[in-house]
Amino acid sequence: MFEAAVRSLVVAVISALLAMAGALALVQARVAGHRWAELAGMLPLTASGLVMGTGMFLIVHPLAPVERLALPVTVLVNAALSLPYLVRLLLPQARQVQADYGRLAESLGLRGVQRLRRVVLPRLARPLGFGTGLAAALSMGDLGVIALFAGERQATLPLMVQRLAGAYRMEAAGAAALLLVALSFALFWAFDRLGARHADA
Repeated sequence: MFEAAVRSLVVAVISALLAMAGALALVQARVAGHRWAELAGMLPLTASGLVMGTGMFLIVHPLAPVERLALPVTVLVNAALSLPYLVRLLLPQARQVQADYGRLAESLGLRGVQRLRRVVLPRLARPLGFGTGLAAALSMGDLGVIALFAGERQATLPLMVQRLAGAYRMEAAGAAALLLVALSFALFWAFDRLGARHADA
């Protein structure tokens, strides 16, 4: 159970950070005037996680054994599924930042990474923390792709709960489920708290 919990934490954190980075890039592109960016952020809503996961496996299956790809594909699919929520959460705030500070940043010559670090990130820290925490919690509890393709060594905590319940080991399944809820809440709280701490006062 401990190894499954660690796997779930790693998958959740990596997928949440990937979703955050992708959403931030798309939101900044949309604010800069690229309309395709918002559409790209919404595209994952058109397919389920199982469909995306199966498609990715069909693409990469000739390159490596399926079991080795279970966790990386789960990370990518979870990140993609969280992307629309983060885009919708960040876009209004990013537009407000652009309206309030865009001209000032241009006059000071702030562009690229400097503008992102000095102007955008401090003012988006709170929604970024909340959104990343939400993405991590959603990924932590995901039982989609991993249930189809994972072997014994790739099992995450939700899959462990399912297997224990299927074997009628209800006490162990209940303990694993309680751990899953606690870790999901802890991840959400940690990212949300981190964002609030770095928010521009």
